[in-house]
Amino acid sequence: MDKLTLLIQLSGILSLLAFFWLSIRAFRKHPAWGLLVLLLSPIGASIFGIRHWSSEKKPYLAYLTSFALVLSLAIYQFSSWGGWELVQAYSRVQQGMQAQNLSREDATAFIHTSLDFGDKSGLNPENQQQFNAVRRHLAELDEAEQAAAAREAALAAAKAEADAQNELTRATISRKVQPDQERYRLEYRTIPVADARNYVGSTVKIIRKGVQEKEYRLTGATSGRLQLAQRNSAGTYSFSYKTRDVEKIRVLTRQPY
Repeated sequence: MDKLTLLIQLSGILSLLAFFWLSIRAFRKHPAWGLLVLLLSPIGASIFGIRHWSSEKKPYLAYLTSFALVLSLAIYQFSSWGGWELVQAYSRVQQGMQAQNLSREDATAFIHTSLDFGDKSGLNPENQQQFNAVRRHLAELDEAEQAAAAREAALAAAKAEADAQNELTRATISRKVQPDQERYRLEYRTIPVADARNYVGSTVKIIRKGVQEKEYRLTGATSGRLQLAQRNSAGTYSFSYKTRDVEKIRVLTRQPY
């Protein structure tokens, strides 16, 4: 448990004790005041505290201060976990699914922010039905892209075969000697995050703030984001990380020996 979570829990306990103190004081004034504070706080507590300020300011200020502290810390922690980004991504996915025009960018953003929120908070915020629907949508897009890539590969192979046949019909054929095959080993090498665009298509390992090192396929890079892909039990999905959240990146390279 991190320090912020512990501080929120302690503040919550103090707020609860202050609330009980104020409720008891309210019941001593009149049962109606007690029910108002108990059932309609913090609005009821504020009405009671202001109405009886001279005699009840201490329990009222104790409750108000501790409640405001808990609320502020909880909002800060939710924001630090990427909660607002998750809410926005979920809203875009909902709108896209209802309009039946969910884009790959919105779908991958939802998956990325959901997984990121889960890594940082230890919670599982996703709506499983919605999450599965997004995955199916991405799978359909992947199948369409794979079919297009297969057609392009077939056309390229046919063109290459035709070029090879034309080459054989030339009057003179230059004999090419294949150079000796270079021996190499694969190893991960640390690179600056700004140089990631030079290694698009490579296998990388990334360490982010508060998250252990994981392996991905680097599919794109800009000055502000890294586009990545990863395989899991459901298939391959794509997402992006902000470069400012990346503490270290290592790329798999071939080193001759």
